[in-house]
Amino acid sequence: MATAPNIYLPLKFTQLFELVKQLPSKEKQQLLGLLQEEQEKNMPIPEEHKKIVRQRIKKYAKNPDALIDWDQAQKMITLD
Repeated sequence: MATAPNIYLPLKFTQLFELVKQLPSKEKQQLLGLLQEEQEKNMPIPEEHKKIVRQRIKKYAKNPDALIDWDQAQKMITLD
């Protein structure tokens, strides 16, 4: 995606919201995706979460056969 030039529009949040409401549904979805990506880029991952992931990776590395794939897990929890 090409970088857009910086444009300053002196809008209040409510004005911006009214403009967004007028967008077609597809463009609203695109905007939502961009906002989520932006939020994720700026959201730090807490050290405690990183520690948990590192522990799980070590546990997996010691015994990779103990894990099951998603398809197997889904069959186990599906009540068919």
